[in-house]
Amino acid sequence: MKKLIPLLLILPFFTQCTVIRPGEVGIKQRYGKLQNRTLSQGLTSYNIFTTKVIKASTQTQNLRLDLNLPSKEGLSVKSLISILYRLERDSIGQIINNYGLDYEPLIGSIFRSAASDVCAKYYAKDMHSGKRANIEESIKAKMIELLNGNGIVIQSVLM
Repeated sequence: MKKLIPLLLILPFFTQCTVIRPGEVGIKQRYGKLQNRTLSQGLTSYNIFTTKVIKASTQTQNLRLDLNLPSKEGLSVKSLISILYRLERDSIGQIINNYGLDYEPLIGSIFRSAASDVCAKYYAKDMHSGKRANIEESIKAKMIELLNGNGIVIQSVLM
């Protein structure tokens, strides 16, 4: 019993706690390798010397881009774009392995490619008229195709 007391006093120095808030998930990284299980909201503990907890938001994010998009007649149309996206809860490990925690430039690059392909089929006047909704849906469909189930859900593209 006397040997157990010092061990219990030392144990808190080897553990750490973190809180995963609503709208977040966490994943433990032990010795540099991501665990398979994602952690949902609440308190979680881990060994500070071997493990860290990586948190990511699963809430809808807004990526704003200011771009010049090509039109069918060869004009460049200045557009302010909002891309509403979120991360899938069970794909956090895959996203971190493939893209790291800085995945927004990837979404921006995929958008630029999809938008250039789609907008080049429309006249400049269509980008500011009733056809804008069709253009937004076409860009969204193209982005979903290019992301191909990588855990990033495109909810909406707004021009």
